[in-house]
Amino acid sequence: MPRPRRVMRARPHPAHAWMRRRLLPCLLLSGALYAAKLAGSRVLDAAVRSSAVNARGMMGGRGGGRLRGGGDRVWVHEDSQAFNEQSVASKATHLIIVAGHSVLISGDVAAAAHSDAVWWLYDYQRNRGLPRAIAMHIQAGIRLALDDERSLLVFSGGETRAQTGPETEGGSYFRVADALDLWDGRDIFAEDGDEAAGSATQSTVRARTVTEEYATDSFENLLFSICRFREVTGSYPARISLVSFSFKQTRFETLHVGALQWPLDNFSYVGVDPPASTGFDLRASSEGERNNSLLPFQSDPYGCHTDILQRKRKERNPFSRKAPYELTCPEMKELLHWCGPKLIAKAKVPWNLL
Repeated sequence: MPRPRRVMRARPHPAHAWMRRRLLPCLLLSGALYAAKLAGSRVLDAAVRSSAVNARGMMGGRGGGRLRGGGDRVWVHEDSQAFNEQSVASKATHLIIVAGHSVLISGDVAAAAHSDAVWWLYDYQRNRGLPRAIAMHIQAGIRLALDDERSLLVFSGGETRAQTGPETEGGSYFRVADALDLWDGRDIFAEDGDEAAGSATQSTVRARTVTEEYATDSFENLLFSICRFREVTGSYPARISLVSFSFKQTRFETLHVGALQWPLDNFSYVGVDPPASTGFDLRASSEGERNNSLLPFQSDPYGCHTDILQRKRKERNPFSRKAPYELTCPEMKELLHWCGPKLIAKAKVPWNLL
């Protein structure tokens, strides 16, 4: 009887065993990762498609009109009043200035009238009612503009805070006016808790509002805004109104207006302060104004020589911006470079015939 045939089995090569031990787990893991990635991409694609649909819905369909923000916090639409609509800005003869005091740092602009957290504040500005003061200044400027259809409203203030990035005070104020829908003159601080009704007629104030984004102090708010007016209208204003805190009125009327040889009869100051209940201290603010601004400007009316005034301008210009106004307002070039301490001659300013 023949013996069964012996089947010879090859002994695995040592290298093959190593490959099974090392490479097989890697291959299995790679396959699992690929499957997860494929599944994840499908989920992501679905999420993107869903987000796009939702975004189109919030924007009013294809080509929708809401231009920034999201959901209920969108405040600019395709039908928002455009600047200089029907040439209302370029026809202005009255300059209204709202001097800036801070820069927005939060997207929660709806809280801008109440919350310190929405603004980048210096230590001396905290818990002093500044958010309310800012909103009140914006409201006051808009109401002045409502009363005069031949006015141009300028929110003035530059990129004054290094920590915020290149955000301007003037642009921040415009955004607050937009977000709080203040253009019709409504009072958001009405005592009964309801917003007092604004103008019954269609407001054109938004179409007559611009920003001035280089000023670093009150003197520059006034000086640069005059040039901003000239850029928009092609001429210089016949009169000026300025909105800020009441404790700055003396400085503007006795120093800044005179330093520009602007006729005081053609200048109106509107002082607006928040209530003491917000933490605002008029006495302390007046003392700080006297020591840090009024007295230094008395000896240095153009802010060119005094250490404290020069230091403030440098600190409030962290991005080294240079105003272009000597190019856009060539008639003001000598005034823009005038450093005193002697006042510039009236014949050297373009409004010398007012």
